[in-house]
Amino acid sequence: MRRLTWMIMPALFTFVGSAAAQTQKMGITAGVNMSRFNGVGDVSTRDGMIVGGFMEYDFVGGISLQPEILFSMKGASGTYTGNQLSLRPSPVVSGEQYDWVLNYVEIPVLIKFNVFSLTVLPLGVDLYAGPDFAFNVASQNKTTLGNVTTTTDETGNTRPFDFNIVVGGGPNFDLGLMTLGVEARYTFGTGPIFKDGNLEAPASDTKNGVWSIMASAAF
Repeated sequence: MRRLTWMIMPALFTFVGSAAAQTQKMGITAGVNMSRFNGVGDVSTRDGMIVGGFMEYDFVGGISLQPEILFSMKGASGTYTGNQLSLRPSPVVSGEQYDWVLNYVEIPVLIKFNVFSLTVLPLGVDLYAGPDFAFNVASQNKTTLGNVTTTTDETGNTRPFDFNIVVGGGPNFDLGLMTLGVEARYTFGTGPIFKDGNLEAPASDTKNGVWSIMASAAF
């Protein structure tokens, strides 16, 4: 029931926004994620893909509502050292390299503010923030020791839902029939990635943190 509620809320926000909006656009976006695990040390960032689509509902005063649906690849990488507590249930070996791959379908609902625009050039700058409802669709961990690499399905150890906060912004170029945009955003994970009881602390308190650089086209 709780998961159904989380899925209904973004749709409700979108419906309310579209009912009051003056104009609307639809678009596509793609970019790269630079993600890591917050709450545990000795972890490096991992690059991944982010891609999806969005609707933008314009209101008066340079304010708009932008719900999105995205496929987002997150995770982290690094090397187990000494007595570092495990990021997985099985024992670790010092010097073993790991590469976590966490795939999510996400539904951000963003409030955008136009903070700068030029009249002589089709250039504007937007800032935005809002909640992000993320559903884990696949999790795996690749570990390498020497020449041996092992891939483990970790979906059962990963929470199926993550609630995030998104902040970001960037310039956009209004070309008439199309608006092109470039943006940087940061996604704060608010809940633990892994299920309680499966992993030791601090891994049980680990949260997602993701920088994203994205380009978009709206019509």
